[in-house]
Amino acid sequence: MRRIFGGKKQPGPPAPTLDEANQSMERRVQILRQKISECDKDLADLKEGIKKSRGASQTMNKQRAVQVLKRKRMYESQLQNLTSQQFNVEQMQFTSQGVQDTIVAVSAMKAAHEVQKKQMKQLNVEQVENMMDDMQDLMMDTEEINEAMSRNYALDGIDETELDAELAELDEDILQEDISAGALKAPSYLPSAPPQKTDEITY
Repeated sequence: MRRIFGGKKQPGPPAPTLDEANQSMERRVQILRQKISECDKDLADLKEGIKKSRGASQTMNKQRAVQVLKRKRMYESQLQNLTSQQFNVEQMQFTSQGVQDTIVAVSAMKAAHEVQKKQMKQLNVEQVENMMDDMQDLMMDTEEINEAMSRNYALDGIDETELDAELAELDEDILQEDISAGALKAPSYLPSAPPQKTDEITY
């Protein structure tokens, strides 16, 4: 019955990742390079054998050298194809990593944007402006209070004319005291006043 109607396909093994494919290719590349190196060594030995041999032995060495050379060319062709495939895999791996980085960056930016939106909901521009206005009013009120507290009410109601008159009398009293005490004298650079002559009475 399964052959007629078909059955459910069994799931196959998971596809290898780009990193796994790259590692597998890198191992094959190393193997091919090693085989090419072995071919070079065999060709060098056969070249020396060709030089030293003659006749059938030389012909056999030449045939073996041709086989080694063909094998080397095959390995080199496989290596070239494999390195080209590996380059494509690495390029796709790099592109995939770039996409993953972009997805992570976008997810992080989206999460940060949601957080900022929630934070902005906690702020109200009108409330902030009202708070700043209240602070300014408080500062002005504080200045007015400080000015009122520093006002001297004891001097209110005093006539400025009376203060000027009292100050003039005070200055005159101080001047009279200095004259009486001899504090006011003529400067040294002024000539002294000549002594007054008294009229002598002769009889």
